[in-house]
Amino acid sequence: MPCPPILDVTVANIVKLAESYRVGAIVEAEHVVDIYLACFNGYEERSIALDMLLRELSRPERRAHNRGGLFEQVEIYIDRRHRIMALDFQ
Repeated sequence: MPCPPILDVTVANIVKLAESYRVGAIVEAEHVVDIYLACFNGYEERSIALDMLLRELSRPERRAHNRGGLFEQVEIYIDRRHRIMALDFQ
């Protein structure tokens, strides 16, 4: 799997999905997060990557594009992924 999805591209894709306000957007956003996360190795790198993604999504200029609570659902998904990673890498 190619790994060019950097933070800016990942955030832009999530914002675009949030603006679309369509059924299934959360599943697509979760997939975007998974692709982004796959670009990092080990618990520490992935943990930092998730923190950076959360920080970017929480910026006010990003929040202005949030529709239908998609960002909140993505945040819940990221939190769940972080907990699973913590268990997997113990």
